[in-house]
Amino acid sequence: MVDFIYARQSVDKEDSISIESQIELCLREVGNNQHKVFRDKGYSGKNTERPDFQEMMAEVRAGGVGRIIVYRLDRISRSVLDFANVISELQKYGVEFVSITERFDTSTPIGKAMLMIVMVFAQLERETIQQRVIDAYRSRSRKGFYMGGRVPYGYELENIVMDGIKTCMYRPIPEQIQIVKLIYALYSQPQTSFSDVIKYLSTHGIKNQSGHNFSRMRVRDIITNPVYVKADADVYEFFRAQGTEVVNDVSQFIGTNGAYLYTGDKATQRKAICLDGQVLVIAPHEGCIDSDTWLRCRRKCLNVRQIAKPVKAKNTWLAGKIKCIRCGHALSLRAYPRKRTVPARYYVCSTKYVSASCDGIGAVQASDIEDIVFDEMRRKLAEFTELSVKERQGDPIELTKLKVRADEIEKEIATLIDKIVSASPATMEYINERIDALDEEKKNVREQIAQMSAEMYGKRNMETISGYINDWERIDMDDKLTVVDALIDNIRVGRGDVQITWKI
Repeated sequence: MVDFIYARQSVDKEDSISIESQIELCLREVGNNQHKVFRDKGYSGKNTERPDFQEMMAEVRAGGVGRIIVYRLDRISRSVLDFANVISELQKYGVEFVSITERFDTSTPIGKAMLMIVMVFAQLERETIQQRVIDAYRSRSRKGFYMGGRVPYGYELENIVMDGIKTCMYRPIPEQIQIVKLIYALYSQPQTSFSDVIKYLSTHGIKNQSGHNFSRMRVRDIITNPVYVKADADVYEFFRAQGTEVVNDVSQFIGTNGAYLYTGDKATQRKAICLDGQVLVIAPHEGCIDSDTWLRCRRKCLNVRQIAKPVKAKNTWLAGKIKCIRCGHALSLRAYPRKRTVPARYYVCSTKYVSASCDGIGAVQASDIEDIVFDEMRRKLAEFTELSVKERQGDPIELTKLKVRADEIEKEIATLIDKIVSASPATMEYINERIDALDEEKKNVREQIAQMSAEMYGKRNMETISGYINDWERIDMDDKLTVVDALIDNIRVGRGDVQITWKI
């Protein structure tokens, strides 16, 4: 019968016994017996998915093995369940298990019990260390320390000292930061997709730090990463409205520093598509993208309010907006007859054209609909032009009041929670009712802040859009699509009826 020696070491540290030392000690137990050594270096004991261990167990099942000798029990596994399964399998094949550090006779009930007790404490030790690491990570990350990981494009690491502790911060690489700014400028346009950005960079010979073309994933990572934003109060409110836990007070969002976004305990989805349950912390480095541009791009990624339209129209600036009033399906642009030098353009219901299942409009002159929509856009913009200076200045004041009230609610809730420990049953009932009321008010205030911020953003851009309207015949199709996307949510057309749903 052959004796097997098994040795494992997860991390090479000064205070851990090396694999060579483990084998040397086990050889004393083997003596002159025939033996074979299995070693797994760099593998954790949290499970048994290790190459040499699996090979050893395969040979155990093949037969001819007398003993498995280890330096300590936890070399096999730190999981009680895994260890129990291994011992059970060894007993099934008549293989004796020997630990030269903990001497137990596994042939007796008391020996088996003591074996399991030792393993319980080994698992407890592993889980305690794991929790300490998690707690330390959470504490340091919330203080703005660099926590490792891929360094974002446009930055390199710089050694610094924070609160007496050595750490790192991001230092900008000027030529790469210029490319980051270009990516944001391109993607911030409503009609621009990730593919458009990648195509532009490739066409102009702009490469990443490795000398390769930018991939869709890398561009998306740049767009969604708050390390680039000059975090101000608008950024603070955006993340709060999305359900993100913002560690810093709004007073620290002064429009200069970037921010770190960490996966929180309550997060259920990836940071790229959902910010609910994530954790935002102000970073020590300066951002490079103004908050308006960054938020415009981030909202597109989150499918909030401003969305890049997938339609790349060439023949109509109403593409993606115009629908049948009866069935809700899109109207298609058709040209009749095809032999004419300048074909007449008509909108037709795609459902009626394909399956005749809609009894809505037939064919309607495209130019008639476009004239109606253009006149309505000009009229709608005139409403904004007529706003008084007083009305334009009133919004920021109201927004500031709402932000102050939101902070007051947060502080009052925190104060009430602190009083729970010493509260009587009657007081507890009042506290619960008050917290519920405050929480409901907080939700309403956050919704008002998000809506008002979006409206203010729209007003700041009305002058630019008005300039496009006044120069409508000379601007290109992409600019027309941008204007329509900024103003209109959808257009529903029926017989003699055009209904426009506005974004503003």
